[in-house]
This record gives sequence, C-alpha cells and structure tokens, in this order.
Amino acid sequence: MAGGHGRPDLSIVIVSWRVWPHLRRCLLALPAAAADIEYEVIVVDNASADGTVAKLRAAFPWVKVLANRENVLYTAAANQGLAQARGRMQMLLNPDMIPHPGSITRLVRYAEAHPEAGLLGPRILDPAGRDDWRTGRAFPTPWSEFVDWSGIGRWLPLPCLLKNRRPGYDRSQTSAVPLLSGACLLFSPYLPDALRQLSAAYPMYGEDIDLCRRVWHAGLPCVLVAEATMTHVGGASSAQRPELSAWTAVSAMNRYFSTWEGKGAARWHRWLIGWIALFKTLVFCPLRAWHPRARRGCRVYRALLAWALFGREAPEPLR
Repeated sequence: MAGGHGRPDLSIVIVSWRVWPHLRRCLLALPAAAADIEYEVIVVDNASADGTVAKLRAAFPWVKVLANRENVLYTAAANQGLAQARGRMQMLLNPDMIPHPGSITRLVRYAEAHPEAGLLGPRILDPAGRDDWRTGRAFPTPWSEFVDWSGIGRWLPLPCLLKNRRPGYDRSQTSAVPLLSGACLLFSPYLPDALRQLSAAYPMYGEDIDLCRRVWHAGLPCVLVAEATMTHVGGASSAQRPELSAWTAVSAMNRYFSTWEGKGAARWHRWLIGWIALFKTLVFCPLRAWHPRARRGCRVYRALLAWALFGREAPEPLR
C-alpha cells in the first residue's frame, strides 16, 4: 500500500461522480488486489453532491483527493489525476470496478517483464461472471455502432453481425488485442510520455478507443492480461444522465471516425444513428406517459435525433 517515502510503483487514478457506494467498494478491494505493490491512490471527484469528498477523506485518509468545484467530465479529470501521479506506472480505474485479489499485482508484474507492451488491461467480467466484450474487441465501425445502438445484436446474436466484438476470441488467454476497456488501463513504464494522457478531443467516451489507436500507431501493442481479473458493475455514472451520456457517446464516436477513418465514415455513422433515433423516437415517445422506460428512451433518442439532424449541443451540462 501507499505510505512509503520513495517513489511508488503505481499510481491509481480514479474519477468519481456521485458513486460513493461503488467507490468505497473499489477502494476496499485495493489492498488485496495490489498486494506487494507500493502504490498511491488519487481520486478526482467531479463536484459530487452526495458528500463523496467528506466521506472519502474520513474513511480513506491515505487517498489523495482532488475535489473539483464543477464537473469537468471524465477526460479532463483523468488527466488532472495523471498529472499528479508520482508512480513509475499509472493506472486509470473506474470506481465501479471490483479488482480481484492479486489482479493489480499481476498486471504490474506483467508490464515490468514485457517492455514491448504499451498499454495493459485486465480480463473484465460482468457481475454474472461473463466476459465483457469491450475488452479485446476490434476497432469500431459505423456498422458495428449501428448494430449496438439499434439492438439488433441483442435480438440476433449472430457472429456475422457481431464481428466487432470478436465472439470467437478467447479472453482467458493473455494476448495482444486491438482494444482494451477504459474501465481499467495500465500505462506501461516504457510508454512514451506523449501517450500518458487522454486526448481532450474526447471529453467523455471514446477516449479509450483513441488512446488504444494512438498506442498501436506508435508501434506498441495493447495487451489483455488474462490472469488479472476484475469485475465491472458498469454504468454507475452514465445511468444518472442517460440522455447526456448517449449524446456524448455518439458525438465522441463521430469524432473518432472523422479522425481515424475519414469524413465519409463519420457521415455514414451520423446517418445510421439518425435513422435509429428517428425509429426509436417514434416508438418510445407515444408511450412515455405510461412507462418509465419509454420516458427515458424518448428523452435519449430525441437528443440523438437532434444531434444527427442539426448537430445540436448536449441537452445540458452534468451537475
């Protein structure tokens, strides 16, 4: 654990926004997960209104807390924490992650033994114990985004539709992968300084995809370390503002396509999202008076339709 006077092996940066129960559980899991590792923890709180900062300082006095006065969204807060990190290695960890015993130690030891690795991530399971497809998947395409947002992949889970998720890939084997989940990313000690921060072009969502792309572009692999296992509850912050989260996610992916695949791919993505938003708006909005899910769906897809048609800005800032 942290507490030594020298430079720690690892700095763990956690961005928090109104998720105290998840954050507490994550922090309680760290001593067993990072056994034999000298580490520090930096929590950047994005102006939570649930008393997170006071509770954090009382329950975990060994954690360094950066309390923002306003919500600057994920990327800015993560970079803020990374800038304060003193460790030889840095890790970005979501507060709704539950690191299993020894998982962080195994990640760190693998990174030390494999200087060719640029970015490393654990094998991530959902609460039911199933592999999270976001780790190890291929880089997204406009078609894969259409499949995910339309729901086709849930109703017709065919390999030809879900190629982006690489359904045949064995996540129980350590190997280089196109993409790692941003829920937990370990920066190798050998990674160039220019790759040790997230791109400000992605305020929230898409920053992990862009980072993996930049690491691969630099000739360094992203590695899934299967013997390091964590559970991801998922959606703890985004579920609080689904319409803003959805808008931010699709606009981030459009920026990714424009940057890495060209403006044609970005237009194709926008067109596909627009058709999905139109269809689901017509489905959900007439039912919004009778069902909470329909009310939520109506808000989300009206926001996406406004984005697709007019490039309208986010519904309102996070508070």
